[in-house]
Amino acid sequence: MRKSFLREIRSIGVTIIGSIILVSIINTKVFAMAKVQQSSMENTLHSGEKLFVDKLSYSFTAPKRGDIIIFLKDEEKGNLIEESYTYIKGIISLNNITDNRIRYVKRVIGIPGDEINIESGNVYVNGEKLNEDYIKGETYEREISFPLKVGEDEIFVLGDNREDSRDSRDFGTVKIEQVEGRVIFK
Repeated sequence: MRKSFLREIRSIGVTIIGSIILVSIINTKVFAMAKVQQSSMENTLHSGEKLFVDKLSYSFTAPKRGDIIIFLKDEEKGNLIEESYTYIKGIISLNNITDNRIRYVKRVIGIPGDEINIESGNVYVNGEKLNEDYIKGETYEREISFPLKVGEDEIFVLGDNREDSRDSRDFGTVKIEQVEGRVIFK
């Protein structure tokens, strides 16, 4: 009877550990939920809204112009083991420690090889003015000089709320390795 009880406890433990590992893989490499915490993407996204993020598709394709993405500020995403470890650590932590990396939600404006220019409140990609009916406010230069050429394995991103957004006008292009995923729906 004692061996049967120990076998049952071990079986439950293996199931729990396996479930945690499976959930961490799904959350770090397939999809995730995120919550908007700023106003930089208004009027498209509003503070408090929950987002469904596709983390898998960018493993096979590159971000495209117009995609709304989530990326890590100033660091690249880790590999499967590093990301799973961070996720699991947050789940089992007794101190309720969560992943405290800074993330941004922005719209992809330029892809590798594009030339981006900002003039008179308008954005130009490869010499063509963008029709941006989704933006709020005017688009003006900031810290970065324009025109700017988007390098290989980089993207240029802007928030839709142009007057209240820290974006590529402030910190330059974003490495594709920093991109965690594409917002599918809210």
